[in-house]
Amino acid sequence: MAVRPNGMESTPQYQIDIDQAWAGAQNLTMAEVNDTLGTALGGSYVNDFIDKGRVKKVYVQGDAPFRMMPEDIFRWYARNTQGDMVPFSSFAKVRWTYGSPRLERYNGLPAMEIQGMPAPGRSSGDAMRAMEDLVAKLPAGISSEWTGLSYQERLSGAQAPSLYAISMLVVFLCLAALYESWSVPTVVMLMAPLGVFGAALAAYGRGLSNDVYFQVGLLTTIGLSAKNAILIVEFAKRLYERGKALPDASWKRFGSGCAIGTGVLGGMLAATILGVFFVAVFFVLIMRSAATRRSKIGINDDRTATDK
Repeated sequence: MAVRPNGMESTPQYQIDIDQAWAGAQNLTMAEVNDTLGTALGGSYVNDFIDKGRVKKVYVQGDAPFRMMPEDIFRWYARNTQGDMVPFSSFAKVRWTYGSPRLERYNGLPAMEIQGMPAPGRSSGDAMRAMEDLVAKLPAGISSEWTGLSYQERLSGAQAPSLYAISMLVVFLCLAALYESWSVPTVVMLMAPLGVFGAALAAYGRGLSNDVYFQVGLLTTIGLSAKNAILIVEFAKRLYERGKALPDASWKRFGSGCAIGTGVLGGMLAATILGVFFVAVFFVLIMRSAATRRSKIGINDDRTATDK
């Protein structure tokens, strides 16, 4: 939705075609032609002069009656290398055309920048895939590249799987060095896919997209899953080293850790559910209190600052 080109509509243009061969035959260089056109139409800076103690600039420009109409160009002359005046009518032709008033370039190539946003209920990845499908239908020789936030999203999206894999490998090696074993870190890392599965299932159930916020939550879920697995494995490992059987050592934690688990579970639920409402209330109260205190001592923030 809201797809639009970031440019300007084509407007009428008056194009001057210079016959370089015929101009060269009259000892006239393109530099002289360009200088004459620039001076006559836009003006050129010459020097400064002092008028009543003030320095003023001197500009040279064609007189208004001689640059008001398109055909006035045939009344101009350009000085050649021999000092003779050559009329523009002898080496120039003019014609009307259409073109953009602003020259669009990307990496040195003619380009058209298109901006837009995903429709409601669609992710930015869906919108980008739709644009790529449209570009694929264009004639040969036309390609597309992403810029700005879309470029960063495509770049980070392509690197996300490899970054996750490298992160898990580093965590696995750190745990292997900590426990001096390969089996214990393997048990801990097997919890990460379970957390990822739960996070993906919850996001899919609510119709949410795989955006940057979901990826941050995914990293948090992986960290919490690994942390919980480390606590369980550490507790079971100590019981196993004291002579407990493997099944007993694994399930014993549920009996001895009820107080800790109940407290942590209740605290996390309260902080998550109630915090959504109370954090906003606390923010409003504290910010209003701070604004009132600043106004009493005569200090205004940038948003309400006025000249005194």
